[in-house]
Amino acid sequence: MYLWASFLCHVSRLNLVLIPTHPDMAAGIGFLSGAQLRFSPIAFACGAVVAGQVGNAIAYEGAAVAGLKFIIIAYCVFATLVLVTPLLLLLPTLLPVKRRGLLDYGALAAGYTQTFDAKWIRGKPPEGETLLGSSDIQSLADLGSTFAIVRGMRVAPIDKHTLIGAPIAAVLPMVPVLIFGTPANQLIRTVLKLLT
Repeated sequence: MYLWASFLCHVSRLNLVLIPTHPDMAAGIGFLSGAQLRFSPIAFACGAVVAGQVGNAIAYEGAAVAGLKFIIIAYCVFATLVLVTPLLLLLPTLLPVKRRGLLDYGALAAGYTQTFDAKWIRGKPPEGETLLGSSDIQSLADLGSTFAIVRGMRVAPIDKHTLIGAPIAAVLPMVPVLIFGTPANQLIRTVLKLLT
């Protein structure tokens, strides 16, 4: 994890060509989020250790699942933070790209919409040009979509798959312990509620 964080730190210092309108919503380096998810087996392995301790507390120390849920939740949050934190090293690189993109595309949009408004709302279209079939309308829609991509750009290459995958990997080893530690009648009631 240290080597990966060090690599990302070096990458953030490179003279990268980052485009705020890139479809990955992270200026072209969104693939790093998928690479970060490859560390989820570490969260799974550590989760197995925590699950062993929780299972031991339930089986031999008389602990209840309800009393240990905070330990399970705390571990899942901690594992997610550890897995996602290296990607935050790219925040100082991506934040200026987003700011610059908002300014550049905002200026472009302002100029285009002023021209569009003057042509189609305040005045009249040039002779021989009809409203339907004009490329102005489509260009305005395309410009709006482009500006929405820039505004939605993430300042850290963390996507929802990583934010969901990391906690799942962390909690997966604890599922058998939670089933083992839950009384049978409560487990049956929970399953019936899910089925109805």
